[in-house]
Amino acid sequence: MVDATASSAARIDGGGVTIVVAGTAAHIPGIIYWGPTLPADEDLAGLCAALTLPRAHGGLDLAHVHALFPEAGQAHFGTPGLEAFSTADGRTSRWITQFSVSAFIAIGPRLTVEAADAAAAIGLTLALELSDAGLLKARCTLHNQGSTPLFINWLMAPALPIPDTHQTLHSWHGRWCAEFQRAVRYWQPGSFTLESRTGRTSHEVFPGIASAATGITETTGQALAAHLAWSGNWRLQAEQYMPGLRQLIAGVLFMPGECVLAPGAAITTPDLLAVTSSTGWSGIADAFHSTARATVIMPRPDAPRPVHFNSWEAAYFKLDVPVLTELADRAAAVGAERFVVDDGWFKGRSDDKRALGDWTVDRHKFPDGLHPVIDHVRGLGLGFGIWVEPEMVNPDSDLMRAHPDWALGLPGLTQITGRQQLVLDLARPEVLEHIFGRLDALLTEYRIDYFKWDMNRVLTLPGRMTTGEPVAAAQTTALYALLARLRHAHPKTEIESCSSGGGRIDHGILKHVQRFWLSDNNDAHDRWRMNQEAALFFPPEVFGHHVGPSPCHTSGRELSMTFRAFSAAVGGHMGMELDLRVLANKDLDTLKAAIAFHKQWRDVLHKGVHRRLELAGPYLGASWALEDRLLVAVTQRDTLPHAAPSMVRLPGLAAGSRWNLRFAPALPIDNRGARAFISPFSGPDGLTLSAAALAATGFRLPPGWPDSLWLIEGMRAK
Repeated sequence: MVDATASSAARIDGGGVTIVVAGTAAHIPGIIYWGPTLPADEDLAGLCAALTLPRAHGGLDLAHVHALFPEAGQAHFGTPGLEAFSTADGRTSRWITQFSVSAFIAIGPRLTVEAADAAAAIGLTLALELSDAGLLKARCTLHNQGSTPLFINWLMAPALPIPDTHQTLHSWHGRWCAEFQRAVRYWQPGSFTLESRTGRTSHEVFPGIASAATGITETTGQALAAHLAWSGNWRLQAEQYMPGLRQLIAGVLFMPGECVLAPGAAITTPDLLAVTSSTGWSGIADAFHSTARATVIMPRPDAPRPVHFNSWEAAYFKLDVPVLTELADRAAAVGAERFVVDDGWFKGRSDDKRALGDWTVDRHKFPDGLHPVIDHVRGLGLGFGIWVEPEMVNPDSDLMRAHPDWALGLPGLTQITGRQQLVLDLARPEVLEHIFGRLDALLTEYRIDYFKWDMNRVLTLPGRMTTGEPVAAAQTTALYALLARLRHAHPKTEIESCSSGGGRIDHGILKHVQRFWLSDNNDAHDRWRMNQEAALFFPPEVFGHHVGPSPCHTSGRELSMTFRAFSAAVGGHMGMELDLRVLANKDLDTLKAAIAFHKQWRDVLHKGVHRRLELAGPYLGASWALEDRLLVAVTQRDTLPHAAPSMVRLPGLAAGSRWNLRFAPALPIDNRGARAFISPFSGPDGLTLSAAALAATGFRLPPGWPDSLWLIEGMRAK
């Protein structure tokens, strides 16, 4: 414990990173150093002195403090950490704070700051923790120590400083079927705000932001990235405020009057995850990947992620026993390992206008329930999964006819439907109990390995019909509780987070699920870009990547089976979502070969170090390295602007190592429309090069047509 009665500092260390915080008893401390590990005997007092901010000319008679929890009461004129108030005797009180610090508690990688404002009767706990990968996890807990309720409009996680050497801000935007599009802008005075008011993480903007120095590459340069681990409404802000300092702040975006803290109660922010890197974007990705892999709880940790077949784009709502058993036969024949029945299996579900919420099997389609289908699927050696959308309900459903007040809405206002459905009020105990009961009964009666858990609409009028109170944040908290309860009751069942594709992807829900559905767009051309961008915050294996039909049902693009199948083989958690009954034998053979290739390299793809490659021209590429094996995948998205194809460089391989490379035999080189190009390692023996040569110059690809793919296998030479 560090004495906080005078100017003091404390440090935490983890994953090759040191963070030093400094402050006084009268001021919340701030981060003054965040970077590579400092010497154990570093003079923290000297570091504080070296970084002390001066008093500004024409300003107040105190030096500015760059705090973890900035306060308006301490002359912070940027966004404060807390915006709250209480009322007593008809007057507003407790609307501003000046916290006094009682202690810094620094032990190894963890730091806790305890503070209180006696006049405002509010307590504050700030917690920082560095992981073994060097990722910072920061959260804030606020305690109402007064005798009246505290109305909270805004509460942020600890504020993170941004170096003044950074020039650019990077954020990710999109829409349905076009998720994870990067936007880049320069730092400017003032605030740049990202937020979601949709009740979910959102397609339109991802709750992550990165700040970087000019000239950053995948492997060199300074960067810092932060992500709020929360699946509801949120706000994230990059702010350059007086006196020219910068900070990243984040928190839950509450509806008006939504967050009321009763006397004696406390509230904790979601975790703000952040990484600083001096090794470019790869340093950011490595820390987030390591964190995600440690977060995900796999029911069968030693088992590989099984290759999926999903029925949606094969049959849509036209499901019955003969259709599903024939699809299962064909899926097993090409190498699938799990068969997933999508929407359309439950009572009265002939389209998306009815029956959502009535989670009983349709006896017209399945007279004997799902047992014949599941028995057939398991007889083929496949696992079984099923689609559910438990948070939603159609107005035309038995559930709504019985409980019309169970849907979110406000008395006297018209609720807008989305995909002909409403949202259930999960935070009502009786609603949550009903949903759990239906899902529990389903998992108890049938051997179901996997839920595809969907959420196909945003929240509008997120209030309680009986009282009118806002419950958007409570909806997310209740969802987490439901998922945790299901895991406890059925620990062997895996869950995928799907929300019309990529509408609910974040590290908060990742504690409760095993994979994400990145996008409803199965177009392999589009998926390559999405995969590359999402891979900054998540390892590729948590994203399902399916082989879709051609033309693609969401983009209309026609692509060869070779490109679709082998892109999915290296794109993440491989699956299929197309009608196998209509494929030509040639395409079935290609699909089977791609699945076999995926299984051959699955251990490397799902456990190895992932690197996004820097390539010139219309190329995207990635590599995976695990122990003595290396896989490189590169796609040419458009027509080459030059006659010379790209050079492929492979940084980051072990110093002094040598690698034997060859084109993967499973994917022959496509020389259509080009003169024959014979690569030095296109033969069966390949070519052996040093790690130094591969990093500095690498090798040249053959020329290709748009939407060509190359796969290069590598083995470490003895």
